[in-house]
Amino acid sequence: MAADFQFIAIQSNGHVNDKAMRRQARSHAIRKALERRRKEQQRSRTNFIVTTFQDPSLRFKLDQAVEAPKSFTRTSPSPPAPTYSALCGALDPFQTLAVNSARLQALLGDYRARQAPEPVFSVAEELAFQSFRLVFRTGFQDPALINSVMLALAFAAAGGSLDRECLQYQGQAITYLRERMNSEDEAASEATIGAILLIAGVVARLGLASQVELHMGAVQQLLQICHRKNVHLTPGIERAVFWQDLNSSLLAGSRRIVSHTTFSTLLWTRDDCPPGFYRLPPGFQCRSHMLDHEFSVVLEDLHALQCIRNIPRPRQTDATRMLHINNHTASIQSRLMALSGLSRSQECCRLAACLCSMTLCCKIWSELVLPSHISSLLLCKLREVRDDVDATIWHVPNSDLLVWLLYIGGAFAPRGPIRSGYVELLVSYANGSWSEVHDCMRQFIWSDGAFLVPVRALWREVKQSYLR
Repeated sequence: MAADFQFIAIQSNGHVNDKAMRRQARSHAIRKALERRRKEQQRSRTNFIVTTFQDPSLRFKLDQAVEAPKSFTRTSPSPPAPTYSALCGALDPFQTLAVNSARLQALLGDYRARQAPEPVFSVAEELAFQSFRLVFRTGFQDPALINSVMLALAFAAAGGSLDRECLQYQGQAITYLRERMNSEDEAASEATIGAILLIAGVVARLGLASQVELHMGAVQQLLQICHRKNVHLTPGIERAVFWQDLNSSLLAGSRRIVSHTTFSTLLWTRDDCPPGFYRLPPGFQCRSHMLDHEFSVVLEDLHALQCIRNIPRPRQTDATRMLHINNHTASIQSRLMALSGLSRSQECCRLAACLCSMTLCCKIWSELVLPSHISSLLLCKLREVRDDVDATIWHVPNSDLLVWLLYIGGAFAPRGPIRSGYVELLVSYANGSWSEVHDCMRQFIWSDGAFLVPVRALWREVKQSYLR
């Protein structure tokens, strides 16, 4: 208690001795008032505010950290720490977040965790239009959102395991969300929607369809509240809702709450590309009689996306161009998911087309868990079809289609039994030379820039296995 008092000598008339003493008394009073205010803010969790830095050089660095973090590749032995860790340190110098800032920085420096926020927000340079700040218009001060971010990062760092740390963040996030959902005015915000989406992404990875539907149902209610109250949401959070809904449906089989036509920000038409791009590749054109009409139209749009991918791109990422590609891809994947009543052979082609749409134009999409998941589904479907005597894709006239399906599926399969399963089938049915395989692949959906490296690596594995 002694530190709370400052003793100052005074004269008999009650005045402070000199100007120095008066300054000392005033300084002490101000300091103690600030301390009391800070403690009160900490108790009420209002001690973190977003501020605008006046230093132009610092502002530039922070903008760079948010808008254009350094990209990374899977093959890099020691990828650099993302600039989000620097951002956290700059905005939280007094450890005022609802989570441990040092742990946040450590998780952001973990390579396995870097894709965790996808698709809610992105740290990839080519997806800078989906940066944290553009999606949420805020910093990390929202306790529900930051705990959900920590949950997603810790879950990915743990290899997809819901350990004690993850459960702690999940519990904290849900506690804050429950309190907030008591008031429509507090609940109707990007931060609340984003927090729920991140939790939904984790339970989707675990395959818990019922829990995904519970969380996405809450998101649907919040969207309705925002619409009723005329709350303007950012295009980024609308994209986050669409992609998390779609990805969760792919991973866990949950019911979808939105489509590619729900949000105006995602609307896409064929007018965005030259008309000549919209045609079936030669390998599908000669089999058009086997394809459902709606499926054929989607494949034409996918071929147009392939043509866009094959156009030489500048080194500097064009955000507007990536937005168009994102909308184009959203339309393709959403319609592929909605297709029903396809034959078993067409279902194999649908899964391969979905895999191509994920990996054609954006490197980070090919590094997410979804391509490997679709790859495993395709392998299971191909094995099922192989046992069906009426399945046309295993007949000799369709051997080129089978080669494409096996190589596209196997190229993005993770090391282990799934990839080994593809190698086994390729050794038995498609062990030609690389030039033969390459020519065959180019008859269907194909891009050297997107597929050449992983497909050729798989071909080498097949050759090694064949020669043993």
